[in-house]
Amino acid sequence: MSKFYTALEIAEKLKIKKTTVYELIKRGDLQSSKVGKQLRISEEQLDEYLNRTETREPLHVPTFQPESSVLKRDYLLHSSGLILSGQTTPALELLLSRMAAHPQGMPVLQSHLNSYNGLYSLYFGKVHAAAVSMKPEEASCLVPGVPLAFVCLYHFPIGFYVLQDNPKGIFTFQDLDREDVILANREKGSTRRIFLDHSLMEAGVDTDNISGYLNELVSDLSTASAVLSRRADVALGEEAVARTTPGLSFLPMGILPMYLVLEASSLDKPGFTALLEIIRSESFLSDLFGQTGYDVTHTGEILYL
Repeated sequence: MSKFYTALEIAEKLKIKKTTVYELIKRGDLQSSKVGKQLRISEEQLDEYLNRTETREPLHVPTFQPESSVLKRDYLLHSSGLILSGQTTPALELLLSRMAAHPQGMPVLQSHLNSYNGLYSLYFGKVHAAAVSMKPEEASCLVPGVPLAFVCLYHFPIGFYVLQDNPKGIFTFQDLDREDVILANREKGSTRRIFLDHSLMEAGVDTDNISGYLNELVSDLSTASAVLSRRADVALGEEAVARTTPGLSFLPMGILPMYLVLEASSLDKPGFTALLEIIRSESFLSDLFGQTGYDVTHTGEILYL
């Protein structure tokens, strides 16, 4: 069986810094594998890297990228704007509108990506910040070797959308594998999908037994619509959508945080100071709570990982 090494063990073997190991992985010079939630390098992957470096000149990474990546890279490098990833929410819309009016604000290009893909883009330098609804320790594993700042935006209830009065009596995750229940699911990498899969695993529910598990939709509005039109019996989403959709009931299943995740070194850069000032302002807190009912108790607090 192949032996696996941590980045620190590889750094000690090669007599280089651990950050250099992460940079080699990021550039594609050194292959790695995911073992649980951690990055590991197998003996074969290490040998492949060593053999390649011994038999040819040092690898020079080309600067060309696919066209869409080049456009974002040029915007990132040469403009006075920010790229922020995140699926559309009332909070992000409010934040972006305030940014446009702030004296020290700057243009913000929103990249509509879910939590997982936003973190992936942050790791590869395609966005400056990512709106992410995940536990910080889970999110940081997707951006290895990069010191991160997690700016809390709000906390919100997540739960089941069902028809009014819950005619099928759906109350738990175990109910999803009943033969008479059809799920409207969300796409891989989204907050709802990650929460659902974790919850199903904890409940011991096999996804192969869930009707509709493979039917992926890309927003809370679309899954709520599927339930309302009786194409599905249940979906997982945030309370705000159900509250504004007559005919639906909401069954709370948990509370999730929403963070703005960025490199810790970015906090003192132009644009980010304005973002933080907006997020911590009384008017933002008041408007955010008034529009959505989100819990803003910890809004503006920063966690470093």
